[in-house]
Amino acid sequence: METNKNNVYVKLTHDHVDKNGHVSEAGYLTVANLAYWQICENVGLLKLYDKYKISGIVFDTYLEFKKEVFEGEQVMIKLRFSMLDDTRKIIRLLDIYNREKCLVVKITSNGGFLDLKKRKIVEPPKQILDTCFRYLAD
Repeated sequence: METNKNNVYVKLTHDHVDKNGHVSEAGYLTVANLAYWQICENVGLLKLYDKYKISGIVFDTYLEFKKEVFEGEQVMIKLRFSMLDDTRKIIRLLDIYNREKCLVVKITSNGGFLDLKKRKIVEPPKQILDTCFRYLAD
């Protein structure tokens, strides 16, 4: 897995492909989830999540398929957040592009910030919000 600040590059394997011969829904979700955590590491969110015992959480996810992608191809996953007026909640956008930089899948998740001790959705500390706005704002 190759990365920069808010993009991750992944070569798709047999494990990502379904019986139709193209990348499956589960395959896209797998690479997107791994990319999400890698990008959070890249921009410093994982350290902040650990420091404040807060993490991102997903309530629901919607996938919109645009083009087929196949085993052996490399894709780029880009992470962005749309921040809501209620700063306890976010919209997470993970876009997956093929090597020609065409959008192949758009993954939209509604979520929030989970206090890992209280197990409740909370407004994150300013340092987390600032990092989200600095690196990941839509």
